[in-house]
Amino acid sequence: MTQKEYAKLVKAHRLRGERTIAACKAVLVGRLTAAAAARKIRIAEPTISQALARLRRPLCPTCGQPLRKK
Repeated sequence: MTQKEYAKLVKAHRLRGERTIAACKAVLVGRLTAAAAARKIRIAEPTISQALARLRRPLCPTCGQPLRKK
């Protein structure tokens, strides 16, 4: 994933938290594992896992908003 694609996902999913955003970027753009990103950014691994789950939700092709879980 590119940095531009990542920035679009963060904006669409309204992800907050500077360290959470940095850790997710390390995983999705930098190709680190969640555990390695947690150690590097000094954030709890479950926080990263929850944020990654949000970012993996598909976006509506029409409006670009995240789709709800079924």
